[in-house]
Amino acid sequence: MFKHFKDMEYTVRVDRPDPRFANLLLEQFGGPHGELKAAMQYFTQAVGCNDPKIRDMLQDIAAEELSHFEMVGECIAMLLGPTDKVSRDFPAIHMAILTGGPILTNAMGIPWNASYVETTGDLYCDLASNATAELRAKLIYERLLQQTDDPGVKDMIRFLLSREEAHNFSFMQAIETIKGQYVDANFRDSEFSKMYANLSTGMGDARGPWNQGHGIQYEDNPQEKYGGPVEYGQDRSPDGPGEIGPDYQDNQRNNPQFTQSEQGPATVPGQENPMH
Repeated sequence: MFKHFKDMEYTVRVDRPDPRFANLLLEQFGGPHGELKAAMQYFTQAVGCNDPKIRDMLQDIAAEELSHFEMVGECIAMLLGPTDKVSRDFPAIHMAILTGGPILTNAMGIPWNASYVETTGDLYCDLASNATAELRAKLIYERLLQQTDDPGVKDMIRFLLSREEAHNFSFMQAIETIKGQYVDANFRDSEFSKMYANLSTGMGDARGPWNQGHGIQYEDNPQEKYGGPVEYGQDRSPDGPGEIGPDYQDNQRNNPQFTQSEQGPATVPGQENPMH
């Protein structure tokens, strides 16, 4: 059940109309990183969430995103000013003609659509997506902040980007409570998920925690080591057999540089016979 309170979560003040900025602010009204997208994304995830604690968090944040959607819409309407009579060069003419107020598009006039909503049904994946979504929204607000001198509008934007930071923190902390579960349960379970392939070679090769330590295997020439079916057919993971049989010999068609080792790989259980 929803109940609408006629008080804004944060008071919206506009010192003077600014139709040009009203059009820019549409990005957070009907854009792919805006408030409506966030509300719909978190609500749909909450519906399918079986973890009662995280479901509660998703519902709380989704409801707040709707309040932010209302704030942004109210601000846009105030920035437009009266729309009963506008000049031909009115900077937000599409809103004046179509609705006389905020319209569900982004700043370029592209209509909002449900494809913006990212819901996979995997809680770990969804929370990671949400955390990133909050950072994208914060980035847009930071850029919008540079495009207005209105003190009231700047005050509202600072509040909204601060709330994006708070939501990002909540999602990141929630992720910590489900480490090793959902899609994270089968993460880095083979030699290939621990391998860093140095495929952009030449001057400027860099090393860091993304390609060293943590059990990472750094490969300078992965195509030579893994570029043929004979070697690639070995799956040392206990979770399953290799992709193809170890006796498969067509190693020249896809990798002419592959050199077959003199000693063949050990037989993979379940693949004693060649696959055709």
